[in-house]
Order: sequence, then structure tokens, then C-alpha cells
Amino acid sequence: MQSSLEESAVEYLDRSGALQKLIQDCRTRAEIESHQDKPSAVFRFVLTVDPMDLVNFDSTLGNLVLHYPLDAGRIFQDVVYLSIKALDLIPQVESRNQILVHLSIPTLPPLPSYSLHLRDLSCQAVEQRYFQFEGIVSSMTNVIQYTQSARYQCPESGCVGSEPYTYIRLHTAGASESRTIRPDFQCHHCGNILEEDVSCRVLADKRVLYWIPTIDRCRGDITISIEANSIVKQVVQPSPSVALPDSVTRLYQDRLGSPYSFAASLAFAFASSVSPPGTYHKLKLSMLLSLVSTQANNKMKETKDSGGLHVMAVGSDTLLLSRLLTYCAAMSSPCVHHTVDKHLFAKVTKDTHGTGTCSIDAGSLLLSHGGCCFLGDLGQVKRDVQSSLQGVMEKDVVTVQIPKKYGDSGVLQSLDLPIRCSIWAYTDPNSCRKPAATAGADLFLQQELGNVSKTLADCFSLVCYTDSTSETGDMYADSLLVEDILNCATLKEEDLENVGELLSAKDIKQFLQVACCLHPQLTPPAEYLLQGYFISSRRLRSNSIQSCPFPPTALRTLTSVACAHAKLSLRTYVAEEDALVSISLFEESVTSRYGYSILGVQPTPHFRHGNIVQYLGKENDTQMEQFHLQLLRLISSHAQDLTIRQPEE
Repeated sequence: MQSSLEESAVEYLDRSGALQKLIQDCRTRAEIESHQDKPSAVFRFVLTVDPMDLVNFDSTLGNLVLHYPLDAGRIFQDVVYLSIKALDLIPQVESRNQILVHLSIPTLPPLPSYSLHLRDLSCQAVEQRYFQFEGIVSSMTNVIQYTQSARYQCPESGCVGSEPYTYIRLHTAGASESRTIRPDFQCHHCGNILEEDVSCRVLADKRVLYWIPTIDRCRGDITISIEANSIVKQVVQPSPSVALPDSVTRLYQDRLGSPYSFAASLAFAFASSVSPPGTYHKLKLSMLLSLVSTQANNKMKETKDSGGLHVMAVGSDTLLLSRLLTYCAAMSSPCVHHTVDKHLFAKVTKDTHGTGTCSIDAGSLLLSHGGCCFLGDLGQVKRDVQSSLQGVMEKDVVTVQIPKKYGDSGVLQSLDLPIRCSIWAYTDPNSCRKPAATAGADLFLQQELGNVSKTLADCFSLVCYTDSTSETGDMYADSLLVEDILNCATLKEEDLENVGELLSAKDIKQFLQVACCLHPQLTPPAEYLLQGYFISSRRLRSNSIQSCPFPPTALRTLTSVACAHAKLSLRTYVAEEDALVSISLFEESVTSRYGYSILGVQPTPHFRHGNIVQYLGKENDTQMEQFHLQLLRLISSHAQDLTIRQPEE
């Protein structure tokens, strides 16, 4: 049985190409050994074995790898040793004890019995075999070393145990350090205490990871250890096979006559169960754009400019803003709702598992990787945290300082962890902790942002003001909200369940999956408008009497918003219309903060019924054409040196 399994293992390695790679590795090791004064005691080899492929080739050997990996490891250890001796690949190998074989398992069969669940750890002993599980890494230790192999020898010269390679301790998966290194190992032949040849000890690096979901359970002195054989970054890609829901399809077909109307209609119908259609329209549109940009292709998230669209809502009705952003958070996966009892960035603590190093605990921003982080009321956040948040948002990086006592070199170490999420927050402009004397010196800023600093607000891609500049706009929005609340209050409980949204949350989620599969390319006409607006605004706003800051990162934001609007409109390219909407939204945000627009934009956070009909109809197309002409005149006057190719007439 043993010999037949070894023959099958050799044939499988030969068929998969692993045997040829093993021979090449052995020749390389032999070349290295020939130049060393003292030969190595242990030779480590990594063999990649696909269990599903092996089961199809030899079911007995495949079952051994899947359910009895330690026995399977010994089979492959013998195969490697016999191959080395038969082909005389490494002369320094004298015993099979010198061979350490690591079986790398890339995947397991997609069956429930190979998935590890929390209930398996809590009620009974777990089999010592391969499992797979998914989770979010919430904490990790610094890099530490463990003993991979060690050589022992009997001090009695006449004993068989005094031979050089009789006692070699090899690390096994899940074993503690004491299983490899200990001062009380005894000789099996004479009973003497073995002595270690420290010069032959081989060290390797490891980390201890903590994942979500996790479980901490104490059961006397029993500790369950799980050692990772292979770690694969789980990328949740939008499925291209998902179809548009019927309600969105009908809306899309109905709005084909206008390049602007479909995205605007989505925002009009979005979250109608939280606030009536037409209210908080620009904020809803901004949240949809942020959702589409957050759930982007994973390859795009690896670049510096690949973070999501950060949105901050500024308004006096913080309760409704909280409800609206919470509703939006349910559309994103993952989404972390930050609270004061959590740390926002990262925290360095002493590892509790006796590794002698530190544990880096991920904060809310890092746990939101690929999704959104909802900060809640930003005005309630402490000033020092706001300052740190500003530094993180400016660099898109969380810098973790590791104390000297946890480093091997005894110097302060730093670790940069990228932020790849959209950050959402809201604040009340009427709340301010500043003393009266200080507030008087900065009265305009106090009225605009409350307890949030101006520099922090500049880090957000879009700052949406939900309070109208006129009382009639707020009164109209309030009347719609009151009417909606009274209507719901007068309905019976069974009738309340039948009150539906214009577009259900399920339909919106399904639509977002489709939109996120799109990767629109920026066209030269759209790029011309975006860069021209950026250059003109920087020059004009800095030189005018009514000058106001224009952030240098505005071009990146404008491009991201334009790409997101193209995806929201189900386009495969970024058209001029997407650039115009991006410029209009950004200009409205700047105008709301500083009260001056170089393009004559008037902030309209809410829409009356008549206005929204015009906004969704042909009249809006005419207005956008006029806005386009005005923008071109601005660019020709203040960005004459723009080198990008202009759109053809």
C-alpha cells in the first residue's frame, strides 16, 4: 500500500510538472551547498498539490491529502528523499529526516464539509485536516520568528542517537514552539537528554492574524491553533450576469431621450421611504454616485487615485440626515458604522498570545476596505481625531507607529496601510463649541460648518448643503416631510406594509451590481471640459475680489464624479454630459460654502414638483446646453493654454 501510494505520488508530480521543478530546485540547492563551509541539516521543499486534480488521478492518495494531511506529508517526504538519492541531486542528504516537505493546497472541494464554521470550534474537537473559511482580518501581529527545524544529538558517543541526523525536529502545522524546541527531549535508545546543535537551527517568519467572525473560548489549558496553508485575497466582483430589474429597465427606456434624465430620475426615486421624492435630491444623487464609485473594480482600487467619493452632508435636520445615510449604508458591502467606542484608524497593543510582539488592530476605516465608512455626526468628533482624519484623507493612508520595544532593531517602525473606502458623514452648521469671541472672528465659517474645520471639509469630495438659501425651499421640503409622516401615521398597520417605494431597495441594489460592472473610458471632449473648468477656476477664484479656496485635488474629484455619473447612466464612456453634471455638482458645492459662483449656479438642495418636472424633462436639456456654452466661454477666457485636444465641432 505504501509503495503504491508513493508510485502514484511520483506519477502525479511528474504529470503536473512539479517533479521537474523539484529537480531544478535540488540542483540549485546543491550548487549553494557546495560553497558553504558547513552543510545544511534540513532541506525544505514546497510542492503544490491540487486536491481535486489529485482525487481524479488517484482517489486514495487524494483522500489521504484531504483528510490525513500528516500521513500524506510523510508519503511525499519519502518520494522527495528517494528521488534525491536515486538521481544523486544533493550529496549532503543522508537521511529522510533531513527533508521537510510543505504541501501547498491552492483550493479545496466546494463542499460544506470542507468549510469551517464557528459552531465547529465551540462544541467539539476539530479534525486535524484542511478546512477553508472566509473572514475579514481585523488585527495582525508584527512579523515574528519561529523555529522551522532543529537538530538534536545524543551526548553518548557510542549510542545510535549520536548519529548526526537521527533526531531532527520539524515544525508541523498548528504546533507550538515547544513541540520543536525544548530542553527535555530524551534519546529513544539510551534515555539521555538530547543536546541541540544551535548552529543548525532554522528560523522563519510568521504573523498571527485575527479575523471576523471570530470566537474566544477558554477551556482549561486547551488552545485551538489554526495555521494557514494558503491565503487568498477574496475579491467580491460584481456579477456581469445580473440583469436590470424590470422597474429600472422601464425607467431607463422611458428616459432614453435625454442624457441627463435617467440618473436624475434614479435620485428622485431613491430612498423615498426616508424622505419624499424631490427632497434632498442633490444629496441622494451624490450618495448614488458614491455607491457606484465605491463598488468599483478591484484592480482600480490598487492605485493612488482609486479611493471612493467622500460625501459630507451639512444641514440642521441631523436626524433625517442620519436616517438617509444609514439607508444608503445598507446598499454598500461592506459598510462600517463608526461609533465612539471603536477606534477609527489603527491601534497598537501588546499581543495577548505570548508572542512577545505587538498586535495591530484595524480601525473602522481599514475594516471598510472596498465599501463605505459612515462616521455619523462629524461635529461630535473630538478636534484631535478630526485633525488625524484630515491627514489620513489627504494621503489616503493610515500610518501606524510601532513602538521600539516591539521591534527587533530597537527603533521606531512605521507601517503605511492604504485607505480604499468612501467616507460619509454629516454635521449641523448651527452647532459650534467655539467661544463667542473666537466665533466672532470666524463667523462665516461657523455658520457654514459648525464644529467641523474648513480644512477637513476640503478633504471631502462633495459637501452637500441640505438647507435652502431661501425660506420657501425649506418650508416646502418640511411640508412634504410632515405630509409623509402624517399619512403613515393615519394608516393601519396592515396598510402600512403595503406602502412601497418608487424604487425598492432590492431593485436599487440589483441596479448597482449592473452599474458597477461598467468601466467607462474618459473621452477627450469630457476631459477638455474637466481640465478647462479646473484651470479656469483656480486662476479666476484666486485673483478675484471675491476669491475663495479651490482645492488642488478638485480635478481628481471632478473626474471621479464624471466617471461615476457615466456608470449611473449605464454608459460605457464618459461623455460631455457626464462632465457637465460633475462640474455643476462641484460648482454648487463651492457656491453653497462661499456664496459665489463663476458660472451663475444657484444651489437647489430640494425640488418643488414643477421644478423637478422641468429638471427631468427637455427644459433641463436646454438649461444644460446653456450651461455648456457658458463653460466653454469661461475656458476660452481663462484657460487658453490648455493643451488637451479640443472636441471637434
